[in-house]
Amino acid sequence: MIEVPVNSNSVYIPVVRIGGFKSEFDSTYPVRLNGIINQNEFEESIYKINNVPAERKALLIVGIIFILSIIIGLILFIVGGVTAANSSGRRGFPVLIGVAIGITIFGIIFCSIAFRILLSRRRDNIRRVIAEESRKYSSRSPIPCSWRLDTKTTYTGYYGKQHRFRVVYQLVIDIGHSIAPGSVSYHRNQIAPYQTIAPGEQSNYAPPPYPEQSTGFCPQCNAPRQAPTSQFCSSCGHSFNKY
Repeated sequence: MIEVPVNSNSVYIPVVRIGGFKSEFDSTYPVRLNGIINQNEFEESIYKINNVPAERKALLIVGIIFILSIIIGLILFIVGGVTAANSSGRRGFPVLIGVAIGITIFGIIFCSIAFRILLSRRRDNIRRVIAEESRKYSSRSPIPCSWRLDTKTTYTGYYGKQHRFRVVYQLVIDIGHSIAPGSVSYHRNQIAPYQTIAPGEQSNYAPPPYPEQSTGFCPQCNAPRQAPTSQFCSSCGHSFNKY
């Protein structure tokens, strides 16, 4: 299902589960993109993003290492237990059992780190493909749009005496934005720039009057002048234009 927030120029495309283990971005054409991106172009772009090649060989190698570490660790653990039972006269911790535990722990740690690295590299590849699609659509006229990958963390519940959270990925299409991902735009305050005056030219910007220039005193009665544009004294009626 495509999410379109109220009063927003962004279209959110969620990740949907296909089958038991595979997930991909929803390829349903959003009605909001009508007149901006046609349906064939949208489906082609989603297909490119969903079919980013995964490093299958690396995943296969990591999976084999994990399975072998579990099998070898289990075999050594059994052999070490049988050997320790047959040699009841010996004391101390059996060496084979220690080796089995070490191999199993190594396999679990190595595979978990390797899977995280592979997932991170795949996420970077997806961002690269999304950036390519964004550059293609950001130069469109009259209505450009930019594509980006967004992540949000959702709370899934309380399990095993701890709170569980899940990271959700979604594709965001910003309508009317032509800035490619990775570029930065700065919004500066509207401050009047400095004016450079060449020799012989006259500036059109007059400096603000100082307080002592904006007020004065009547030479007749010494009453303060109400405003710089006042022509007569408010107290005695004396004309300021005489001086």
